[in-house]
Amino acid sequence: MVPMDYEHPEDGTVELGMVRLSAPQSTRQGLLFYNPGGPGDVASEYILEATRGAPNFGQSVLHNYDIIGIDPRGVGMSQPVKCNPDIYNERVSSFPTSEAEFQRLLAHNKALGKSCAELTGPLIDHLDTVNVAKDMGLVRRALNEEGKLNFLGRSYGSQIGLTYAELFPENMGRMALDGIVDHTQPETSTLNNEATTYEMVLNQFFAWCNTTKNCTLHGQDAAGVYESAMRSAEEHPIPAPACISTGDNACRSDVTAEELRSNVQNLLLFQNTTAGYTGWDFLSSAIAQAAEGNATSLSSPLATSETSWAYPGLAIGCQDWLHESASLADLKYKINMAAATAPHTRGTTQSFYYQTNCLGWPARTTNPQRQLASRILNAPPMLLVNALYDPSTSIVWATGIQQRIPNSVLLTRSGSGHTSYQLRGDAAAAIDAFLVEGILPQPATVVYS
Repeated sequence: MVPMDYEHPEDGTVELGMVRLSAPQSTRQGLLFYNPGGPGDVASEYILEATRGAPNFGQSVLHNYDIIGIDPRGVGMSQPVKCNPDIYNERVSSFPTSEAEFQRLLAHNKALGKSCAELTGPLIDHLDTVNVAKDMGLVRRALNEEGKLNFLGRSYGSQIGLTYAELFPENMGRMALDGIVDHTQPETSTLNNEATTYEMVLNQFFAWCNTTKNCTLHGQDAAGVYESAMRSAEEHPIPAPACISTGDNACRSDVTAEELRSNVQNLLLFQNTTAGYTGWDFLSSAIAQAAEGNATSLSSPLATSETSWAYPGLAIGCQDWLHESASLADLKYKINMAAATAPHTRGTTQSFYYQTNCLGWPARTTNPQRQLASRILNAPPMLLVNALYDPSTSIVWATGIQQRIPNSVLLTRSGSGHTSYQLRGDAAAAIDAFLVEGILPQPATVVYS
C-alpha cells in the first residue's frame, strides 16, 4: 500500500502489484526496478515472461539483480483504472473538421472521463508520473534495501526514471533509459517531434520494401499502395471481416483512415519480429491486404470490460501532458502543421491523442511539461539509449535530454524501431555492462544493433 495522495496521506491508500525475479544469492548485487513503457504496459507480465525463458533481460543482469516489476498505480496487478467500455468504444474522430465534430469529441471525452471517475474513484486524480516515481521509492524502502535504486526504463519508463532522478538524486544508483521521452517541450513541439519521427520511419519502411523481398509490397510502389489504402478508407471505412466484438482480441468491424494511420505506427515499432512483437514483414502484408479491401490486421482493439488495458494509458497521459486547445481553430492549427511536416501520417501520434482525447477530462493536469528540476544535476551519470529512426520517441527528444543532463551519455543505435534493449545487440550489451559493471560508453557512441 502507498498513499493515494502524498500531500494528504490521511486520504487513503493505493494497492500496488509487483513481481520479483531473484538473482542467485552468490552473485546478487541488489535490486533493479524495471518499467517497459506505455504508459499502461504491465511490468509484472514482462518479469513473469522472463521466468518462462523469454529473453527480456540479459543473462548478466539476471545473475546480478533481483528484478522488480511494479505495475504503476492504475495498471495491471495494481489498483485499476475502470471505465465504461461502451463509451470508450464509441468512434469519434480526433481530427475534427467542423464545429459539430469538435463538440462531439468534447462530449465523448467528458462522458468517458465521467465514467472513469465514477468507476475508479479518487484514484483517477492521482495517476501522474510524479506519484509513480514516489511509489517506486517507497517500494525500495519497503523491500529493506538501504542501497541506491537501480532502474531500467523503456519508452514511458524513461519518464519515470527521469522523474525519480529529479526527486531523489541522492538515492539513485545506475539508471539506463531506452527510448527517451522528453517531457519538457510545449504542445506544438511535442506533437511535431513525434509526428516527424513517425513520418521518417514510415519512409524507412517504404525504402525497406523497395529493397527487401520479405516485404509483401516488394516490387510495387509501397508508398503508393499505402496512400491508396488511405484514400479508400477516407471514402468508406475498410472492412475488417475477421474481427469479432467480444473476448480479449475484440476489434472493430471496419477501419477508418485515421485508425489506419494510428495502427501503422504501432506496427512500425520493430523492424524484425522481436520478443512477441511483429515485424515490418507483417506490416507490409497488413497494408497490402487493406489496399485490397481487408483491414483486419490494422483494426483497432475494442475494450470489453471495465478494467481494459486501454484505460490507464489515457488516464495517466491526461495528467502528464498539456491539452489546452480551447477551440476547433486551435486544433486545426496543429492539424495543418502536421499535414505539412508529416504528409503521410498527418500528426497521428500518441502526443496528439493526449492533446485531443484529454480535452474535457475530469482530472487536472497535475504534472504538465516543464523544464527538468535542477536537482537532477546532482544525480550520478546515467545511460540514455535511442534509435536513430524510432517511430515513437524521437532522437530529437533523446538529444535534448542529454543536453539538459550533461553528465549523462547518449548511445545511439543506427537503425529503426522503438527501443533497443529487447534486440539483444550491441546497444543491449552496453546497457547490461553499465547496469552490472558501471561501465558507460564513450560519449556520442553509435552502434548498429
